Amino acid sequence: MKSTALYDGTCSLCKESKRIFCKLDWFRQIEWVSLQEYEKNEHPLSFDKASLRKELHIITSNGHVLKGFYAIRYLFLRLPMFYLLGAFLYIPFSYLIGNPVYQWIAKNRHKFLKRKCEDGSCSL
Repeated sequence: MKSTALYDGTCSLCKESKRIFCKLDWFRQIEWVSLQEYEKNEHPLSFDKASLRKELHIITSNGHVLKGFYAIRYLFLRLPMFYLLGAFLYIPFSYLIGNPVYQWIAKNRHKFLKRKCEDGSCSL
């Protein structure tokens, strides 16, 4: 069973990240679903809308929910090209640096790829 990654389908950085991760997911372990599509349907897990838009959420194949840095760390371990980086991010206390870096990127994500923003969502 695949894990599911919920990403912001209106964010150009999120869409570009998804595109890259899909190319690197050689074993097709992750199913990418925009949070906008996820919210349209009934699911056993429900999330706060603000939380979904704040950071990447991954629902693992066994039903655990990982957010932000912890989701990226999980994702990296499943992509052969990022495996070593993913393993490095599991070193004790790596979250002390990784979490703030992820939060900063997530908070400022609409600024990174404004040139590629087609629908105006990057002006948020």
